[in-house]
Amino acid sequence: MLRSAFIVTLALLPGLTGQAAAQRRAQPEASGESEKALAVTIAGKIGGKSYQASGTGTCRHAPDASLGGLSASLWMVQYGGSREAALKQLNLTLWRPKDGSPDRLSLSVETASGSHRIQTGGQGENAGEGTVTILPSGPGGRLEIIGKEA
Repeated sequence: MLRSAFIVTLALLPGLTGQAAAQRRAQPEASGESEKALAVTIAGKIGGKSYQASGTGTCRHAPDASLGGLSASLWMVQYGGSREAALKQLNLTLWRPKDGSPDRLSLSVETASGSHRIQTGGQGENAGEGTVTILPSGPGGRLEIIGKEA
């Protein structure tokens, strides 16, 4: 069984005020406007190998969201690199319940060498373990994740 350690730092750096507003929106507006792209920077280490990527991605933050009736804050980040890139794709969903119960983290990373996943805090089967530190910065912020896949 292969256990890879994840240390991923996501720096979300919106360049425009309109992009920051899209990050805060819980749902795309009824007008049909979709999430706006913004600059995403990723630095991480998976299985002892370092990865760095930056480019266009999407992110969303809802300070007041609901997860099955549980009041929580929500963060979502999606990044897709090129097929030739070492870091091909990253998807992150973090629910932080306001009642102090454990975070619900879903992180999937696809690299040139394979796929990696952490799924914690949910009602179903967990895969691995992870903790998240949230560091707000201006209209964006940084999410630091330390964990291990199953």
